[in-house]
Amino acid sequence: MRRKHKWLPVAAASLLLLTVVPPTATGAPAGPLSAGGSNYDFYDLTGGCDREPYGVIDSFNRGRDTITAQLGQMHDAGQRRLRIGIFHQHAPDSGTVMDSSSGDLSPVDRQQLVDLLAAVKAAGFQEIDVVFMPLGVDDPHGWSSMNETAYREDWGVISRLHPLIAAAGIPYRIDLLNEGMPMSDQPALRAYTQRLWADYTAAFGSADTVGFSMTVWIADRVTQMSAVYGATPPSVFELHLYGDSWNGDEYQQFVDADQKMTSLGYHQPWIIGETYFDDATAADNIRRAIADTGRTVQYLTQWPLTRAQKCADVDQAPPVPYAAYSSAGF
Repeated sequence: MRRKHKWLPVAAASLLLLTVVPPTATGAPAGPLSAGGSNYDFYDLTGGCDREPYGVIDSFNRGRDTITAQLGQMHDAGQRRLRIGIFHQHAPDSGTVMDSSSGDLSPVDRQQLVDLLAAVKAAGFQEIDVVFMPLGVDDPHGWSSMNETAYREDWGVISRLHPLIAAAGIPYRIDLLNEGMPMSDQPALRAYTQRLWADYTAAFGSADTVGFSMTVWIADRVTQMSAVYGATPPSVFELHLYGDSWNGDEYQQFVDADQKMTSLGYHQPWIIGETYFDDATAADNIRRAIADTGRTVQYLTQWPLTRAQKCADVDQAPPVPYAAYSSAGF
């Protein structure tokens, strides 16, 4: 189920390393990881739901003091990893979504990204997961066929921002398209991800990326991984888990994904990139699934939406509390 600033709910969660995993990504820290954290994309909400004016990149100059304070509060709450979205579109800036019509962000937005990453580093965070989130005509999820112009715009944004991310001095991984791993009935999205994986790995290699994150139905998406990645899959995969009455709880989604990956020979560790905000049920379900499957999870980042879903996409700002996950050992 596709959610997020696409505008449906997408959650993010941050976990701590549950098993020691040798670093395999460029910039990955040596030794075992510790606590996870949050998806940090919006620093306020108008009326409890509207986050559009408050993007932490697009509105960094306006919200600098608030963002800096929130980063300190999240770090004080035990969070050590963040997932940060780069929302862009072939249209003017919205406050969160940035104009990428040129195949790049504006000089102002490029500098705001640099300044945000500097603030994240100064706050003491140990790792970031940077995710590309094209919207509107640039978003391939709804394409019926390849849009060459939009593809070139998306690739331009990724290739031109990669040096800024790599130069920030923070261990990082990159999610090339939020929830981009296609389902078996999405041939246009499969063609997009195949081409983007080939272009990205030719330019930058595969060590600093999770490839394409995936959400339900994860087991079906796993069947497309060989078509997308060929013989060179990433060394870490990213999953998003939101329990519901249609797809099962977080435990069932985790176990189903693990079984399908194992059957196809994918034994890489996972990052849980999104899950409900500060949610004890999700924490317990994921903890039990890890114990029962033996799958290594490196960390988890929570999305600022509660299970009650008081708003369609985001109902928490800023994402400071982390007690449910830290209490469960994440």
